[in-house]
Amino acid sequence: MFANIPLPATDEIIDLMARSSQDERPFKVDLTVGVYKDSHDKVVLMQAVKQADQQLANAGRNKSYVGSKGDLEYVQLLQAMVFANQTVNGYVNGIQTAGGSGGLRAILDLIKLANPDAKIWVSDPTYANHIPTIIAAGLAYEEYAFINKKTMRLDEIGMFNTLEKLGENDVVLLHGSCHNPSGLRLTLPHWQQIAQLSKSTGFLPLIDTAYQGFADGLNEDAAGLLTIANTVERLALCVSCSKNFGLYSDRVGAAYILSPTQEEADKAQAQLAIMSKTTYWVPPSNGAEIVKTIVKTPELRKVWSDELTQINIKIKAIRAKLCAAFRQHSGDNYFDYILSQEGMFSMLPATAEQMEILRDQYAIYGLNNGRINLASIPEQHMDYLVASVLAVTRVEQ
Repeated sequence: MFANIPLPATDEIIDLMARSSQDERPFKVDLTVGVYKDSHDKVVLMQAVKQADQQLANAGRNKSYVGSKGDLEYVQLLQAMVFANQTVNGYVNGIQTAGGSGGLRAILDLIKLANPDAKIWVSDPTYANHIPTIIAAGLAYEEYAFINKKTMRLDEIGMFNTLEKLGENDVVLLHGSCHNPSGLRLTLPHWQQIAQLSKSTGFLPLIDTAYQGFADGLNEDAAGLLTIANTVERLALCVSCSKNFGLYSDRVGAAYILSPTQEEADKAQAQLAIMSKTTYWVPPSNGAEIVKTIVKTPELRKVWSDELTQINIKIKAIRAKLCAAFRQHSGDNYFDYILSQEGMFSMLPATAEQMEILRDQYAIYGLNNGRINLASIPEQHMDYLVASVLAVTRVEQ
C-alpha cells in the first residue's frame, strides 16, 4: 500500500537543528529555531511557568479529557488577554487548539467549509508553516509584497497595491505583531489602512498572533488586532502561547472568530470544535492549565509579566548591539534596518547559497531565506557573527 508514496520534502528548520547539534566547532552560532535562550544558550523556562506547574502538581492534576472545545475558561481568559481586556464590536467565540498551528488549521478548515473558492493571501515572506497548512486544507494561496529585498524594509506600496484589489473571496493572513521571519513592523496607520480596505473590499482578515508582548508590550502589541476588530464585521484569529509563555512543546493555542451576531459566532465555534475532533479529538490540557493558572493568579501574572518585559528589553538590546557592531565592521549604516524591527527575528540580505556558506565555512546557522533568531545570539560571538556575515554577503569588498 505504501510502497509508491513519494518522499516528502524535508523540514528545513528541523534539518538545520539536527545539523547544528552535530557541529562541534566552538565558535558555532545557531540562530535557526525560534526559541528564547539565555546567555548560556539554554532555552528559558519562565519562573511563572515553573511556579504554576508546581502548584498544579501539588493540587493533583486532573488528567481527564477536556471537551472538543477545550477548556473554555482558558479560552475566555486568553481572549481577554489577546484583546488587551478591551471589548470589541461584534461577538467573539473560540476554541482551545493544539498550538497556534492547530488554530490556523482549524480556521482554514472553517474557511474551506464556508467558501471552498476562497484564496488565502500570505506575505512574501511568511512563517514557514503557513503555506503548507493552507495547501493541506485544500485552499489556494497567493503572496502579497511585504519586504523590499534591497533595502530590507517594508514594501508598503507593493503590499497595498495588492490588498486594494482583493474582494469577498479573499482572505489576508496577517501577523499580529513581530512578523516572522522578517521582523518588519506594521505601524498603526498601516493597520488602519488595512482595516478600511477590508471593510470596503470585503476581504477577511486572518490574524496569526504568536509573539504578543515581544514588541512594545502585551497590551500595546494588540493595537493592530483591536484596530481591525473595531472596523470590520468579521475576522479570524489564531493564537499561540509558545513564545510569550515559553510553552513550546506543550502546544498551547486557540482559534477565534469575530462575527456580527452571537448566533454566527456560536455556529463558528461549534464547527471549529467538531472539525478539530478529526485531527486530535480533544486538545492537550497541561499547557492550557498552566496559562490559565498564571493569567488568573495576580501574583503569578505579575511574575510572568515582569519576565516578559525583561525578555523584550533584552531582545531590543541585542538589536542595538548588533546594529552597532555592523556599523563598526562595515563602516556604514545599511544594517540599521534591524533596529527599526520588532520581535525575535530579522533577515540577512543573503541568498540561500550565502547562508550555506555561513553554515559550512563559519558555523553560523540561519535559514535559507536569511532569517536569524536574534534572541539566540551569544554576546561573546557578536563580532564574529557580524564579520562573518559581511565577509560572505559583501564579497566584492
